[in-house]
Amino acid sequence: MIELHLDLKFQMKPWKKALLFSLLFYLIILFIFITIITFMLKDFNFKLVSIISVIYLGALFFSFRHMYRRFEEKFKALIEDKIEE
Repeated sequence: MIELHLDLKFQMKPWKKALLFSLLFYLIILFIFITIITFMLKDFNFKLVSIISVIYLGALFFSFRHMYRRFEEKFKALIEDKIEE
């Protein structure tokens, strides 16, 4: 199992790894934000946490989709330029 994980890790392009680690960092921030809200309210409000999570994850999804497309275009153009030279 670990071999499969390591194999996938080394086959990923560096900019995809950067996006993955960035996504993980933003998910950790979401967890910390929910924890702070729960301690401030002294109770777990499922409705409030759900609303915050949906809005936050929706914004992350659309921003990362945009970044993925943008990086893919730039790196494809960069590779095509190097092939032409």
